[in-house]
Order: sequence, then structure tokens, then C-alpha cells
Amino acid sequence: MEIVARARTEIEAMRMMVLRAAKAMDTLGNAEARVWISAVKAMVPERVCQIIDQAIQMHGATGVSQWTPLAGMYAGQRTLRLADGPDEVHWMVVGRAEVAAYDGLEVPLEQTPYADPELTAAWAEDESGWQFSGPA
Repeated sequence: MEIVARARTEIEAMRMMVLRAAKAMDTLGNAEARVWISAVKAMVPERVCQIIDQAIQMHGATGVSQWTPLAGMYAGQRTLRLADGPDEVHWMVVGRAEVAAYDGLEVPLEQTPYADPELTAAWAEDESGWQFSGPA
């Protein structure tokens, strides 16, 4: 039951991502919405393939037989992951935009949400920036 509940929840999350991308296209234009579009093009087909794969697994051998539409659904969905370019290209667009949003942002390590007191204690600040002061 958990697999079904998670699939349903993820389908709703994907719908919201598609709506967010559509709103960005309407308000910002296609060029400015490209990051949202790339995120949807990468995330949705990938996750739908995983959901169909889980459904096949739940059905066992019947899942890949002609008695259910699952095998055909998987084949069609897997093809869509390549139709508009490989997922990696879309993830690269999203990743570049995310990095660019923080480019030039200089925050000391101990002020980041990932700061670990034990790790940051090993770092000392000097004129050249952060330098490791632990054992060589």
C-alpha cells in the first residue's frame, strides 16, 4: 500500500511542477522559464518510468505479459525520456542555473546550513581564505 500511496503523492507533485512551469511560461516567457521546463522534462518521465516499473514488479510475471498494459506503458514512457534529449542534458540546465544563482556568494562555512562543528573547527581563516589546519 505504501508504494501506491507514494506513487499517488509523487504524481500530484509532478502535476504541480508542470503547473509551475506553465505559469513561468505564461508570466516570464519561454526563455526565462527554461529551467522549470528542463526540470519537468527530466523529472516527470524519469519518475513515471520508476512508478510503472514498480507496478510491473508488484504484478510479477503478469506485469510483463499481454494481460496488462504495463509493459507497453513502460516501453512508451522510456522512449519519451530520449525524445526531447537525454535526462542528463535537462539536469545540466537545472544545475547550471542553480549554481549561477549562488555564483559569487561568499559565506563562511560555519554559516552554511551544512556546517559541522567538528569539521569547521579544523579550518582556520587567514588572508588567503579558508585553509585546513589539521594534520598534514
